[in-house]
Amino acid sequence: MSAPTPVAGPTAVRRQLGRQLRALRDAAGTSVDEVVAHRRLGISRAKLFKMEAGRHPVKPQDVAVLCAHYQASAEETEQLTALALATAGQSWWHVYGDDVPEWFSLYLEIEPAAAAIRTYEAELIPGLLQTPEYAREVYRARNPDDGEIERRVALRMERQAILTRDNQPPTLHVVLNEAAVRREVGGPDVMVEQITRLRQAASRPTITISVLPLKAGAHAAMESAFVILDFPDPTDDPSVVYIDSPSSAAYLQKAAEIARYEAIFGHVLSQAVPILEYQP
Repeated sequence: MSAPTPVAGPTAVRRQLGRQLRALRDAAGTSVDEVVAHRRLGISRAKLFKMEAGRHPVKPQDVAVLCAHYQASAEETEQLTALALATAGQSWWHVYGDDVPEWFSLYLEIEPAAAAIRTYEAELIPGLLQTPEYAREVYRARNPDDGEIERRVALRMERQAILTRDNQPPTLHVVLNEAAVRREVGGPDVMVEQITRLRQAASRPTITISVLPLKAGAHAAMESAFVILDFPDPTDDPSVVYIDSPSSAAYLQKAAEIARYEAIFGHVLSQAVPILEYQP
């Protein structure tokens, strides 16, 4: 039996609910102080902050109270209380427990909700496109004594199901530094299988893979690999830039930051060649 397709986790739902509650409050012309001053609402400053920031599960009754105060429509109230119910659910990856670092958990929550994923990778093939043996070798190189490698590989393979799901799979646009393609992770046989996997993936209409040749020299993305996640409704769910390291991650959401990384992606893409045309 195949693994279930990952779905957006409760954190992603909380973020969406929080933005919509903030938008309702703004549309009503109501400040945080005014909400807190209405003691009958039972909403403290701390609670409202956490609700709008998407930090914690939200009770449907709290949402209903706020919707009534903001004079939201019955349809809006029904939609938001339904979202509130989903904020307390379990994440699809919860079965992997401690195998998921806290700083990576948010990414696993929001990746399945993305409508488009754009990524530049300098050193290795992105996890969404790795073969099991390639992923296994990456984990062995990182920590040869790790007794949970197979579980980590299984999690990575399960993530890939979003690319072939029946319901609106995200578009994936990858630019790989040529070094990532030429580096023999696991040896020649593993790399032959991995490159074949890349070419097969690139034949899908929703996936584009390009290679940035080494002869391109200095380029705009030399400082860091990154992922840009775009969501179906950019108004309710703005894009996120994800940058990680071995022990932490950054999630950039300011408009200027997004624009900067979109420009960087555009620059490296302009110098790259489609993998189906690439010759090592």
